[in-house]
Amino acid sequence: MEENNETIEFWAEKEQQAGKPIIFKSFARFIGESGKGSNGLSGLLYATDERVYFEDFEKSSMLDMFMKKKRKYEKFTMNFLIDDTVEMRKVSESSAVACINGEIEEARPQSAILGLFNSAAWEVKFNSGNSYFFELFEPAELVKLLGK
Repeated sequence: MEENNETIEFWAEKEQQAGKPIIFKSFARFIGESGKGSNGLSGLLYATDERVYFEDFEKSSMLDMFMKKKRKYEKFTMNFLIDDTVEMRKVSESSAVACINGEIEEARPQSAILGLFNSAAWEVKFNSGNSYFFELFEPAELVKLLGK
């Protein structure tokens, strides 16, 4: 896939901000954090060899051209150290949402059979016991990077 100048400049700026080369990039949806409620933000997940970053982007639709926005967009960004992670695993999205909403303690792994009827999410579990949940479009590279 060929990148245009704008894309090259965007990633060069991200590398400059991170102070290290970006070695992983993917579109993602940050579903939320365990016990903290749902976010459901679409954006970019990217990583250096030490840290993983997520940032959302403003959504717009055809209606936005005709209607004034009620709320001003506020950019959401977050990051975490790879060394602070314990594991990364595939879980059912419905159990991830239940975990995010504080209804259950632990998300259920995604089985092959459930996968036919249920969407998957990726749980990144931390030393603290907290978890972040993502829908990832390119999970294999991140699983490899986290090495958990």
